[in-house]
Amino acid sequence: MSRLATSKTKSNPRTLEAFASLRFFGDRLEPRHITQILDTMPTLAYRKGDVFKMSMGQEIRGRTGLWLASSEGHVNSTDLNEHLDYLLTIVFSEDTEDKLSRLRTLMQEAGIEADATCFWYGEHGARPPVIRDDIRSRFAQIPAQVEEDFDTD
Repeated sequence: MSRLATSKTKSNPRTLEAFASLRFFGDRLEPRHITQILDTMPTLAYRKGDVFKMSMGQEIRGRTGLWLASSEGHVNSTDLNEHLDYLLTIVFSEDTEDKLSRLRTLMQEAGIEADATCFWYGEHGARPPVIRDDIRSRFAQIPAQVEEDFDTD
């Protein structure tokens, strides 16, 4: 077969982008309490009613309190599980049981909820990732629901 007859289409579609966020939210959320427990500075945090600037400079008033840590800029990988593992290290590090106990107590007392949001974007035909069961079960211990946003070209 001549070189001209060789297909130039990609036979193995790939992931173009992936990242994840760990988010705590609630009307009575005080971001500094989450920061103290997790010993991590958030990517974005505000109390209900606070005014904050979006990336485009637009000012928004928080409808509820938020504490968010993102893997974007911290994990150089298109493997979504690596992004989720990074977020889990924020909660599951030294003194995990004490940290989880304090976090759960705060969540219950202040009516705070949590989730882990996953963003994945791939080439046309790329297969969405499969989130490992151990990752899902560790987020469930917080408790935090894993939410998926998967899309392709």
